[in-house]
Amino acid sequence: MKKLFFTLLALVAAGLFGRVVYLVLSSPPEPALTAPNHDAIVAQLNHLFRQAAYTITWAIQLGYLAWLGLKWQGQK
Repeated sequence: MKKLFFTLLALVAAGLFGRVVYLVLSSPPEPALTAPNHDAIVAQLNHLFRQAAYTITWAIQLGYLAWLGLKWQGQK
């Protein structure tokens, strides 16, 4: 039961990492300084990259927790 939990936790971490890849690849290119709506696009980019940063932090922490749990199950 615990091994299944830690395996699912590792899959959640992998899914979060996939979300980060999607957020970074789907973001619009940075506009030129003279482009119309420059500030709005830059604000959108900042928000997307902030989401990506928080998501990758959670993915790393959950992945590490899953790895520790699976190693603990192996020693038990």
